[in-house]
Amino acid sequence: MLSWVLGKKNKRKTKKRTKNDGSRPSYEEAKVVAQKGSLDARRQLASHEDLEPELLYYFANDKAPEVRREVADNDGTPLQADVILAKDEDEDVRCELARKIGRLIPNLSDDQTDKLTTLAIEVLEVLAQDNLPLVRSLVADELKHADNIPHRIVRRLAEDVEEIVAAPILEYSPMLSDRDLLEIIAGGLKGGALVALSQRGNLNSSVADAIAETMDEEAVATLLANESAQIREETLDKIVTEAPNKPGWHEPIVKRESLSSRIMKRVASFVSASLVDMLIERNNLREDLVEEIRKTVRKRIDSGELTENAVPHESAKERAEKAFKAGELTEKHIRKALSKKDNSYVRYALVHLSEIPLKGVSKMLNTGNAKAVTTLCWKCDLSMDLAVLLQETIAKVKPENLLKPTEDGGYPMEVEDMEWYVEFHSE
Repeated sequence: MLSWVLGKKNKRKTKKRTKNDGSRPSYEEAKVVAQKGSLDARRQLASHEDLEPELLYYFANDKAPEVRREVADNDGTPLQADVILAKDEDEDVRCELARKIGRLIPNLSDDQTDKLTTLAIEVLEVLAQDNLPLVRSLVADELKHADNIPHRIVRRLAEDVEEIVAAPILEYSPMLSDRDLLEIIAGGLKGGALVALSQRGNLNSSVADAIAETMDEEAVATLLANESAQIREETLDKIVTEAPNKPGWHEPIVKRESLSSRIMKRVASFVSASLVDMLIERNNLREDLVEEIRKTVRKRIDSGELTENAVPHESAKERAEKAFKAGELTEKHIRKALSKKDNSYVRYALVHLSEIPLKGVSKMLNTGNAKAVTTLCWKCDLSMDLAVLLQETIAKVKPENLLKPTEDGGYPMEVEDMEWYVEFHSE
């Protein structure tokens, strides 16, 4: 059993479906419950980590998904049963298993038997290729720091088409070499996955060059803000050449350490006066260089190019925060933003209304999981009709998988299940 192989350390806070008071029936009584017991009795019994392996294996084939979820969540479940559960038709069963197996596999030590290790990797392999992005993302998030899993699995997760799967691996996995990263970037990496890679610690200059070559605005801004990234002066030159029309790059360029005098003079020719002041304050400059930089700023002001009183551009995050404080984040307001395809603003609005972190809200919206999106709207106290709209627009849920309102327009999910989704994405 996994609990025997790995012990009880690293036990996570688990889903609260039934309360296990620690008592359990005898083996003979447990057999009767397994075969003839009520749903609640079977769920309760299946949650015991010290239950006999053959009974947990039996429960892995229970007709009720609620019971199978308990088995998937149970650290005492034998790996042979986990192999079965990895292909379960119920997505929540596979999600539970993904969290557990992802949490436990990094703790497998070299002295575990080959059979146990092989079975554990078999389960992981299946989950890493699951059709549901949420399952794959759970595996990726749990394994992002692991250094003892097959490289092929790490590489597959890093190249996943879903950002929510690839991002944690690209940002943290110690198993990706510089060559891996360069090949993945060359393969057309973009969006949130490229941004995540740009945040990776201690990026060497060749990988930083490859990121800069994409000229992706958000990724390059993130790269510039990554203090541990090694950015060659030649690469910084290319970035500065494109920077005048990319205000999101200005501050992170100014905050880079050890800028050359040549780079600083170029930067002073297009950033705001306040950023020029920051540039001077952060660097121990010669008096003549300071005067030259300030003269450049005065010329820009005199020519009318530089207007310090202009209203700064507000990000989606800032706009959502302002609307929330003003009490304007109503359903009508969110529908209007959706009609304008202002999706980033909608995400931040939902963060404020749900009180779920941005990372959790993004997971709920990005994985194509209708239940997660529905739960998010419920937590925000929005209508089920809006939940359907979010499923169709931002989450891109397939038409056949959409969750629709009940006949009276209500939510089609049990409150207990929605509470679990909230707890799960709030961690």
